[in-house]
Amino acid sequence: MAVYHYKASTMDGKITKGQITTGSPEQLRDALMQQKLFLISFDEKASDTFGRKLKANELSELCRELGSLLNSGVSVVRSFTIISGRDIEPKLKKAYTNITTQIKRGVPLSDAMEMQGRMFPDMLVNMIRAGEESGSIAQTFDKMAVHYEKEYRMTGAVKSALTYPIILLVLIVVVMMGLFTFVLPEFFELFDGMEVPAITRVVMNISTFIRENVIIVALLSVISVMIIGFILQLYPVKYQIDKLSVKIPKISPLIKIIHTARFGRTLASLYASGINIVDSLSLSKKTVTNYYIREQFDEVIKSVRSGNTLSESIKNIDGFDIKLSQTVEVGEETGMLDKMLNSTADSYEYESQAAINKLITIMQPVMIVILAGLVLVVIGSVMLPIFSMYSNIEKSSDPGAGLEMQAVITKDISEWEEI
Repeated sequence: MAVYHYKASTMDGKITKGQITTGSPEQLRDALMQQKLFLISFDEKASDTFGRKLKANELSELCRELGSLLNSGVSVVRSFTIISGRDIEPKLKKAYTNITTQIKRGVPLSDAMEMQGRMFPDMLVNMIRAGEESGSIAQTFDKMAVHYEKEYRMTGAVKSALTYPIILLVLIVVVMMGLFTFVLPEFFELFDGMEVPAITRVVMNISTFIRENVIIVALLSVISVMIIGFILQLYPVKYQIDKLSVKIPKISPLIKIIHTARFGRTLASLYASGINIVDSLSLSKKTVTNYYIREQFDEVIKSVRSGNTLSESIKNIDGFDIKLSQTVEVGEETGMLDKMLNSTADSYEYESQAAINKLITIMQPVMIVILAGLVLVVIGSVMLPIFSMYSNIEKSSDPGAGLEMQAVITKDISEWEEI
């Protein structure tokens, strides 16, 4: 099935526009005739049957399979028929079948892929289009399989780097909730009627509130997380956070390398496939996840269109490693820009892995120190009054009363240690 955007005429000559989902132009014409409309023109777009973008690992697997089949002499139609006949999810099978149908009608593969909505990224569609023009579709699929495999590895490494601090953050919340809910109340009974330090009063009030309003606290926590998540998705907020990330001392050089590596790999693949530098920049820009860096590309593209070299244009991008513009300049001077871009992309891929490892190394002790600091504050709020009680015992003039009080405190401390 495909979505047809049509322009038709009524019996009295009135022009009308609309869209109909049907199987072929002939069925579109018949459907309009039933409405007493005469088809003038139409624009065919296949339905977004899959409903989401293919992930990098899915794209890599698909490109590798298509590259192998095409290199073996199998036709494009037959290749998609073979792939769609495998045990895959129904929506994906339907999308591949749709592509096969479009190709049989004479639609180019790149256009058939583009018709699938957001299923395939613009970069892949344009690479296939360039491969069709040069007659090297199989080689293009092989190259894109490698590209998306590397992108998947890089994305996975970044996610792995974020996993550890997230786990520690959850652990901090669980530990603090456990202390405030179950551990601390056992000690607060000791302090009834005592003059306790300000930090102890604050901790006691927090613990009491949490125990008496568990449901409210849980709801507030969930709502707070949802609100924070929503705020962080707002463009102005994401822009400022992304801008800050490339200016933090010690951290920003690592962040810059990661973004430069992703951009360099994409630009190298596009330019080496024969896509002009302006279109390559426009497509590469979409792979940059940092909004602050991405917004600067309009000026870069404008500069290149004005006749400036690529190295001059990207030199002023705040958020990219300076080595990128320097190596591009060498490639322009030697006339081997495509080779220099590929070499630079490989170099940055290695450096990005090292940068991710350094980020993990930095974040681990920071999160541990935060956890230890919070626990220390809580324990300190309990121990300060206990030390004060011991001090009062030593100053007590009644030895018997002092021994009795000391025994009570020692018993309570023993119970706390067991907990």
